[in-house]
Amino acid sequence: MLDTLLRAAELGLGPTGSSRYFGYVVGGVFPVALAADWLTSAWDQVNATYDMSPLAAVLEDICRGWLVEMFGLPVGTSASFTSSCTLANLICLATARAALLDRVGWDVMTRGLNGAPPITVLVNEHVHASVPRSLRLLGLGGDIRPLVTDGEGRVKLGPLEKEISRTNGGPVIACGQVGELHTGAVDPLRPLCEQIHAVGGWAHFDAAFGLWAATTELRHGLLDGLDLADSWATDAHKWLNVPYESGMALVADADAHRRAMAIHPDYLNQDAGRVRHPIQWGVAFSQRARVIPLWATLTQLGKTGIAELVGRHCALARRLAACLRREPGVVILNDVTLNQVLVRFEHPGGDDDRHTMAVTQAFQRAGVAWASGSGWGGRAVLRFSFVNWTTTDEDVDRAAASLLECHRALRSAPLPGVC
Repeated sequence: MLDTLLRAAELGLGPTGSSRYFGYVVGGVFPVALAADWLTSAWDQVNATYDMSPLAAVLEDICRGWLVEMFGLPVGTSASFTSSCTLANLICLATARAALLDRVGWDVMTRGLNGAPPITVLVNEHVHASVPRSLRLLGLGGDIRPLVTDGEGRVKLGPLEKEISRTNGGPVIACGQVGELHTGAVDPLRPLCEQIHAVGGWAHFDAAFGLWAATTELRHGLLDGLDLADSWATDAHKWLNVPYESGMALVADADAHRRAMAIHPDYLNQDAGRVRHPIQWGVAFSQRARVIPLWATLTQLGKTGIAELVGRHCALARRLAACLRREPGVVILNDVTLNQVLVRFEHPGGDDDRHTMAVTQAFQRAGVAWASGSGWGGRAVLRFSFVNWTTTDEDVDRAAASLLECHRALRSAPLPGVC
């Protein structure tokens, strides 16, 4: 049976572990994280209550403390270790919903949403799809208002102020992002938080990969005001190179977080709070001890190692952009502030969308490297993401050479069809 599986894998596995895989913000795996993940599977711990796995419960609390300190978040910020950033967004927004309604005298945990005061949700128009998906699951899908952004995908403060004024003092959640999926852009964190808090609202940020930049000097510039938010969603299987699945929900108000997730069946042994019970902070009962590979990676790298990893990838992104923008007909569409590079290719025939898609397909077929095609501002683009710990300068140079070869060959010929 395993032989059959291995034969199928020869054709069915994506090259996501390669040092020249730049698609979809997919990281590699540190050896220490892989080894710890093997132990996690071998031990097969169920991580719901302390008595099920004291090791996992304690490691969760240790990692929570380390992450809060590394990211510069408020002391006492709580954490739930989830399978994905999607689930982390759901947990954070469920906490926001409960906390805001509680402030206006409505206990959503006992009364539900039928008849509850409406919550307005202001969302960066380019926010990751997991955020509106989570809002729909929470019954807030009908109250979403998109926030106008600039060319990088950052929320514009003027339109934000107008949208806040339209809420007329009612409960409001603002959802921004730390690391736009295409451009790597970061919303104006401090003024966004200050404006939303001025009306008693909740500021949440999807920070699936960008939050790790808080371990660098970017914390005092690009990420200024990060600590003012009420909740953050991120994961470790992107920039930290921990095996899938490893997400994290972080909430500044630990009491609100725990109330929103509270569950007390008689058959689960939960004391009065002297030890950590993971089920009190998340959704799943049957969950593996995914914190073990996270702890191993954080222990090996430390804040200094993580900052070096993040800084190196940002430098690699700048290296690619510098190489490509020297070529006629190649346009870098974003300010390369983090690890994302957004590219578009121009053709003398004028159909740049068609040419960009053709270059993307030729580049992928060439097999030297891989990046994912996408759309930005209604135009076809090619998106590069640097998160794999094994990627080197040579990898970037080889990828750039292959990409430019494809562009040159197609640019000098009539526009091809795109399959």
